[in-house]
Amino acid sequence: MLNLKYVLPFLLFCFLPDLVKASNNNTAPESLLDLMSYQEILEINLETDMVQLIEDRRSEDEVKGNLSFTDSNGRFWSWKIKVGLRGNYRRMNCNGTPPLKLNFKKGELQEAGLSKFDDMKLVTQCLEDESLAKKLLLKEYLAYKLYNQLTDKSLRVQLLKINFIDSNTGNKNVQYGFVIEDSAEFRNRIGATKMDKTFNIQPEVLDRDQFKMVALFQYMIGNIDYNLAAGRNLKMVKIDDKAITVPYDFDFSEMVKAPYRTGSKRLDVIKQGDRAFLGFPEDVRDLKETIQLFENNREALLKIVSRFSILDREERDFVKGYLMNFFDNITQIKLPPVDVYVGREGKGLRY
Repeated sequence: MLNLKYVLPFLLFCFLPDLVKASNNNTAPESLLDLMSYQEILEINLETDMVQLIEDRRSEDEVKGNLSFTDSNGRFWSWKIKVGLRGNYRRMNCNGTPPLKLNFKKGELQEAGLSKFDDMKLVTQCLEDESLAKKLLLKEYLAYKLYNQLTDKSLRVQLLKINFIDSNTGNKNVQYGFVIEDSAEFRNRIGATKMDKTFNIQPEVLDRDQFKMVALFQYMIGNIDYNLAAGRNLKMVKIDDKAITVPYDFDFSEMVKAPYRTGSKRLDVIKQGDRAFLGFPEDVRDLKETIQLFENNREALLKIVSRFSILDREERDFVKGYLMNFFDNITQIKLPPVDVYVGREGKGLRY
């Protein structure tokens, strides 16, 4: 008979390297966003040509930049990146720092042992009034965090304290901002695939229960600035042949109250401050399970607001009061006064 005392060490010697290799292969390397997300607010330095980015809002050119920060282990990271303008409305209508896109080098990420996701959207302080701009940005960030509580099929965000350094003059300007998860990273994380067609989505293609949650969340925060037919402020991905809708851009919501939101055409037909359910109108009669999901998360959602101490108490009290009004009337969902929702025909909004 074989003596296991001698056989087992021999087997381990032969096969342990392959077992370790297989284990490592099953563990995806952490992403740059993971590396950055170890505390509520991460301080970063972003050095680039700020003058060109702020003054030439129509430019599609990217400029060179350098982004640096210290991770949770005290290691200092410095990345050579390309910085460009992004967005539409805020890009042209904000008198502060326009929204930016940060493009990293895949090779540098791989050398650092990180995954290949190299593209981030940076939400910035949009107005010159620093105090107001900070409040608006923090409330929009909070909206993302509230949606994160409801579902993992949501875009992750990381709050930043940004030392903007102009590469020409060396002038420094400190602002708050937040980065949004790379779209490819998001799809990879939830096991989704990219959709070629992201507008005029028909009801039968949708994950209808998931869209009910999206519509009720938008209703909760008082956001009417989205459109399923046009794919406005909704990312579309596919899981098991069903379209998943992912909301973003919450600055026009009543919860955030951005002053430049008066440009929304929907405000001509929906009174500012009012909630209006912009999902499928027939779904209002079938929201029991969706409402229960929100009820189950009521305490957690309110705690997220209460503990977000970087936002001043007055603004936190406003947000909590607005959410409590939603929960107090959660069984009385209101449709818009006119046909501004997406109907079964997928014709979209009547602007």
